[in-house]
Amino acid sequence: MRASRLVLGTALFVLILAPAALAQELSLSFGAGGFFPAGEAYRRIYGSGLSIAGDIWLKLEGPVGFAAGFGRLSDKGVAVALKGGEEMYPVEFRRTTIPLTVFYQLDAGPVAIRLGAGAGIHQYRETWQTVDFDFKGRKIAPRFVLTFSVAPVERISVFGQASYESVSTGEGSALSINVNVGGFQIAGGLAFRIF
Repeated sequence: MRASRLVLGTALFVLILAPAALAQELSLSFGAGGFFPAGEAYRRIYGSGLSIAGDIWLKLEGPVGFAAGFGRLSDKGVAVALKGGEEMYPVEFRRTTIPLTVFYQLDAGPVAIRLGAGAGIHQYRETWQTVDFDFKGRKIAPRFVLTFSVAPVERISVFGQASYESVSTGEGSALSINVNVGGFQIAGGLAFRIF
């Protein structure tokens, strides 16, 4: 466990600092928005949820850049017995994501459009509140991102972002053979340009 964190931390450090030396633009973004799950099992128990995220955007000379960040999703729901019982089980789900993305930026005056693809490193956990049961795991999954930003002032932008990740856990339940805890996220927030 400690070794994997060290390797992940070193990889992120190299991925962020190496391009930073060549970066023409560095910005930080913070936002929140809705999570719309792709998997039916997740939708039936939790519905839509709230997600928060922060990202570092490094744009190189030209239209290409790299982004890395941190995302958090937390939902509460209720699981019910499938065989007609009256039992209801309060459950809580948390997912932490470290997204790593390569993007292409199109500029049109104060508007910037970024199209990106990469991977998300996910750690997730579902906890059943009234019984001694929880489910947790880690998964790396592909990630696709579309971001629009408008800069009303020189170093501050307002942005909107849509992203999609399919995070198939490889685990089954009575509702699904392979539970997917990924889906669409629509978010908005502020970005601050450092240079």
